[in-house]
Amino acid sequence: MAQALQELSSTNAEAKTGRTTEGEGPKRARRKYASRKDGAERLRQAADKRVNEISEQLADLLKRKALEGDLASAKTLIGLAAAKKPIPERVKKRPEPSYAEKLANEPQWPEEEVEKMEGWDGRPF
Repeated sequence: MAQALQELSSTNAEAKTGRTTEGEGPKRARRKYASRKDGAERLRQAADKRVNEISEQLADLLKRKALEGDLASAKTLIGLAAAKKPIPERVKKRPEPSYAEKLANEPQWPEEEVEKMEGWDGRPF
């Protein structure tokens, strides 16, 4: 018993003196997720997960009901099949040339045209 108390007091002493800074305030609990979701969004995600788990059984059930003559099941099945859209490929944008590159790509003025300009004596502005 005495040994247990001694170990407990030594661990408490280490915890108290182990800090390097004194000015730290109490730490706030961090959220598990980046942002909170409203109830409807959480319900939609949970339903999506459940449908994903049993999607083949649901498709078989819709097929069987449609073959039995249930018009709503047939419309649902056809609507789901028609709604499939391929994932569009990302369009890679070429980086625009910088102003210096644009200026370098412009044609050079011939020196004869520069000499013909009226009112310019060749000095910088």
